[in-house]
Amino acid sequence: MLFQMGDPLLLVLWLILATVIVFLIMFIAVRVVVSKTKASDKKYLILILAFIAVLLLPIIVGAIMMVLNVIGGALASLRSALDGGGQNFLGNFAPIIFFLLLLALSKYLVDITWEHALWVSLLTLFILYIIYSLMPELYSFIQFG
Repeated sequence: MLFQMGDPLLLVLWLILATVIVFLIMFIAVRVVVSKTKASDKKYLILILAFIAVLLLPIIVGAIMMVLNVIGGALASLRSALDGGGQNFLGNFAPIIFFLLLLALSKYLVDITWEHALWVSLLTLFILYIIYSLMPELYSFIQFG
């Protein structure tokens, strides 16, 4: 979905905007959870982590989800052949894989403990979820469209 946009300039602008938003969220999360000095010392690595989380992780998780859906579809077809009922729920593990990859990257790139990386990743995903769920309401409330 990311690379299906027609205008490459618009794609680059959205990538920059999303990276800045994710960077600010992660920077504030590291500041709150770990310390102010760690956040200011590692701000460039947090920026790289935000760019990876915006551009590379969705591509990687999308590829993993396609493989999981193929495997789940085959297992569901096998179960449907055996007892007449089977559904593919294996692709639902993609958000969990995204979280685990974000957790590992934040631990090793920002060089924080696993406990702090867990909270930084959870806060980042929680705030992103709030932003993504509130954005349609804000969009219609301001009446741009």
